[in-house]
Amino acid sequence: MKTQTTKAAHGLSRRRLLRNTAALAGTALAAPWVTTARAQAGEINVVLNQGLLAKLWIDEIHPKFEAETGAKINLQQSVTSQMLAMLKTQADNPPDLMQFSEAGVFRAREEGLLRAHNPANIANMANVRPEFLLAENYSAGVIDAVHTLFYNTDRVSDAPGAWAALWDGANEGQIAIPPVGWNNGVRMVTTAAQIATGKPLSEAQYEWQAGLEHMAKLKENGVTVYNAAPQAIQMLQSGQIPLVPFYGVFINPLIAQGAPIAPANGLAEGTHGEIVGLNMPANAPNVELAEVYVNMSYDKAFQEKIDSVLNTRSAHKEVNPSPQTLELMGDPAAITYADWDYLSKNRAQITDAWNEIFA
Repeated sequence: MKTQTTKAAHGLSRRRLLRNTAALAGTALAAPWVTTARAQAGEINVVLNQGLLAKLWIDEIHPKFEAETGAKINLQQSVTSQMLAMLKTQADNPPDLMQFSEAGVFRAREEGLLRAHNPANIANMANVRPEFLLAENYSAGVIDAVHTLFYNTDRVSDAPGAWAALWDGANEGQIAIPPVGWNNGVRMVTTAAQIATGKPLSEAQYEWQAGLEHMAKLKENGVTVYNAAPQAIQMLQSGQIPLVPFYGVFINPLIAQGAPIAPANGLAEGTHGEIVGLNMPANAPNVELAEVYVNMSYDKAFQEKIDSVLNTRSAHKEVNPSPQTLELMGDPAAITYADWDYLSKNRAQITDAWNEIFA
């Protein structure tokens, strides 16, 4: 399919958004499970994701948390793969919370590196859509980092209607894709499997070998593999590479500032959903304050900022997408979710096979 043509379509669905209560509004968080001594002398080590996603927590949650608990936040920033490595190397002395996506949760749980959250100690969990509480509460999902195909509006006149457009010879040399080490890189393999087999994601993701065979054809179309978020954003914003799959939480604020970028919504194969959660290492030293941090992250007023600032799906049951978020994210029913429990078990094989193609 040519970059200048349109194709209307709809994808599959599985999850949706999120919910509320009120707990933290004008009162100080003197939560009953936080002891006075812990509040006065406490310290919490948090590893957040990167970019604008982490900035929202840093700007909104951290000052409030420190003011209301009297505890200090020690902050690091990283990505899912590095956090999983940290969980292993620092198993005896880990951080208290790590913000990584569902792509790593099942693997970490299976290896005994995480502990489940206790909803009895996190009042605002009652206001969260069940779909965001992953792996039997081993992850407190707080945001959906929706991943889709973006295009430069100066170079592409009409939004592509399908991921299959990346394989169209008319788009040779105009495509960049993520590496397989990134979660969206694995989702590109599952999408390629959909295209190759003609099956929905619910079936095609288990035929990832067919997806890899189809991915190999992108080499013939002059595909570029990006390895850093700033690189992907720069290529897209400049128009150097006008078709780039990426996460909306990092792109949407740039669009609001006037960048010549737009999402291709209504893709025939569906948009990629990816729940990012707050995950507690098995040996987290400060469980009580970690639970306060999670509770604050589920507060309705904060969850509304996920919609208004990042224009993506929040976890709160009563926070529905605004018109602007729907314009950027598309129909929530078209967002598809992969079986990361299965994919994480096969990730090493997928990675090795992908590297043989794109090395």
